Amino acid sequence: MSAKYQTFEQPLNERIRMCLRVETLMKRFHYFETLKGDWSAYSALLTVLELTSLLERGDLKQELMKELERQHTALKALVEHQDIDRSKLHIILSKQKHGLEQLHSLDGKLGEHLKRADFLLGIKQRTSIPGGSCDFDLPQLRFWLNQEHEQRVEDLQEWVAPYCKLENVIELILRAIRDSASGRPVVADNGFYQQSLDTKQSTQLIRIGVDASAAIYPEISAGKHRYSVRFMRIDSIEMMPTQVKDDVEFILSRCAL
Repeated sequence: MSAKYQTFEQPLNERIRMCLRVETLMKRFHYFETLKGDWSAYSALLTVLELTSLLERGDLKQELMKELERQHTALKALVEHQDIDRSKLHIILSKQKHGLEQLHSLDGKLGEHLKRADFLLGIKQRTSIPGGSCDFDLPQLRFWLNQEHEQRVEDLQEWVAPYCKLENVIELILRAIRDSASGRPVVADNGFYQQSLDTKQSTQLIRIGVDASAAIYPEISAGKHRYSVRFMRIDSIEMMPTQVKDDVEFILSRCAL
């Protein structure tokens, strides 16, 4: 979507929900990783630990393999289609095969490499306590934060390396899903829009484009059979938002691959 729109997304299954969570955390990591300063390094480190906690729940590696293989099969079937850009399609298929190879190269359970680092485990235990990572609680953390920026980045890149392979695969998966639908303008009557889902085609992601100049945002809810969008207005960030009473034109993309 163009810069004139704010984009909001709603995943419709747990696999895509996890992909979006990892994508968000990796974006945060890369942002803080590049900034010089001890508190930026600390924020990047906390993001690595948050990623580790997230990936301990379930087997994302296997889920990504299933999704990538499913997409590869679906796109491969389009090779003979007349309206397909075959050169672009072959590039995507090649990247997907490489993505599967990257996943196969990940040995063991995700996050296991960090369980051998007492330094990181100590920080993880203290982060559940408000203010629990003060210098007097974790002098080793203060020692690490006082290192040169280049040394901290080297350590961070070592700790996050397996997650970067996941990030590459997730980027492939989400790009294919996002590109599977073209946005179309629709209207939410009195700030509310509801539609049934096509049971013959599994929608994986709902994308909503809202005029960036409007002080409104969508609340999206979805079940197995339908989804709804309720637009909310913000008069003050400290006040409860209220539902928009006027008609709202927005861009809707129902992504299914």
